[in-house]
Amino acid sequence: MIDLHTHTTASDGEKSPEELIDLALSKNLSAIAITDHDTISGLKPAFEYSKNKNIIFVPGMELEADVDKGQMHILGLFIDFENKELNNVLDRIKQGRIHRNNLFIQEFNKMGFELTLEDLQKVSGGKIIGKPHFAKVFLQKNYIKTKNEIFDNYFNKPPLSDIKKTRYSPEFLIKLIKKANGIAVLAHPQSLKLDDKELEIKLTELISYGLDGLECYHSKQTPEQMHTFKALAKKLNLLVTKGSDYHGPIIKPEVELGTGKNGNIVSTEEDEILEKLLNYKKLN
Repeated sequence: MIDLHTHTTASDGEKSPEELIDLALSKNLSAIAITDHDTISGLKPAFEYSKNKNIIFVPGMELEADVDKGQMHILGLFIDFENKELNNVLDRIKQGRIHRNNLFIQEFNKMGFELTLEDLQKVSGGKIIGKPHFAKVFLQKNYIKTKNEIFDNYFNKPPLSDIKKTRYSPEFLIKLIKKANGIAVLAHPQSLKLDDKELEIKLTELISYGLDGLECYHSKQTPEQMHTFKALAKKLNLLVTKGSDYHGPIIKPEVELGTGKNGNIVSTEEDEILEKLLNYKKLN
């Protein structure tokens, strides 16, 4: 079993890189990728910790591209996390995130909520702060009863929805991943909200920038979607990947490492998926 899309405390996950490796080992995973949002800070400790353990560790990351419709997230797998250009871009994204979070805090304060940067740093462990950390603080302060309330009532409505994060074009991000010797994969394609023909056109465009793969197995995808995405990957000669998008039992209680939502991403193809990725990496 493999899982090539997971998150740790380096971004908005609940487990440290080391704890996530231990969980993967306890579930007998043969390979795991850590793909934190906009950061690679958890990769070095995970890489060191996974040495001499019976698991293949895949250094990765997840970046959000600037698109007009839906959401586009791109995974970088097998990246060189010491690549200078990659680190420079991630630093710019980090600074933009800090600015956005300060604006969020200001708006929440105007609404009458007592919220400080220190509150957020406590729940994030001093790492990258994202919207789920705002939800944790709001839950602690009893401002909301469920984490979805902060998204439905605040983040998804003006003025907070008008505050955008630093995002780059799909072409820029794919080429950045390639410069860092990584494999570029379109994550959870259903989030683009495109029909089958539109998705094929979009994938053809992304392939022209260097896209290598498609995340055909993902916890939020239906069996029908996964079948469609696998057929599309085969047609366009894209690598197939599988990822649970694991965050932890509090943030995403329905998603299990390796198996996804109620076992919906378990496949007989997993050894083949990993072998093709490893062979592709050797050749590129």
